[in-house]
Amino acid sequence: MIKAVLFDLDETLLVRKAAIRAFIEDQYKRHVAILDSVGADRYVTRFLAVEDEGRNPKVLAYPQVAAELGLTPAVAADLLADYQAIYPSYAVLSAGARETLVALRAKGLKIGIITNGNALVQNSKIDATGLRPLLDIVLVSEAEGLRKPDPAIFELALQRLGITAAEAIFVGDNPAADVDGARNAGLLAVWYHSTTDWPADLAPPAHTITSLSEVVALCGEVA
Repeated sequence: MIKAVLFDLDETLLVRKAAIRAFIEDQYKRHVAILDSVGADRYVTRFLAVEDEGRNPKVLAYPQVAAELGLTPAVAADLLADYQAIYPSYAVLSAGARETLVALRAKGLKIGIITNGNALVQNSKIDATGLRPLLDIVLVSEAEGLRKPDPAIFELALQRLGITAAEAIFVGDNPAADVDGARNAGLLAVWYHSTTDWPADLAPPAHTITSLSEVVALCGEVA
């Protein structure tokens, strides 16, 4: 019987690509005095390429971008601090995210998030979107010293909830980090097909959804 549903954060409960582009374009405008020589298009393009859809931590991405664009380490540090302070306010919920969590809680299910990333930024995004009251646990890779797809971070979530892997569903958009990681830990892994296509070198997912609301019905089907 399913007792908990765990979610990835970025590109699952939150729309990430549009948010990070909007932020970095605004960051350029707010810091144009020191970035004007670089140019807006170049700054935005290089940043998005280097941060690689979040796979490259910002603590590494900003110094790399600064070095490529001829900016000083001090400027990189200022831009990183600006990101950590301002970016969470750009967080946008995916369609049906809040409604899905409310419906799951109404069914008596526990709800959690397992996300890779910076603890301050990820927790700030959760708070900015008002999701915190709907959650039982939040695990952020930086704070836990574990990172998806390591099965250990999924196992730690189960331990904190006091349930077994057979009693939990994990929903995420990333085939390797989310789906493969969760199923290797024994959870029922559900692929949220949002912006990432399924790679040919991974075994196909047992369940695929294209809207978060489908999770509610799925819980009843596998109970």
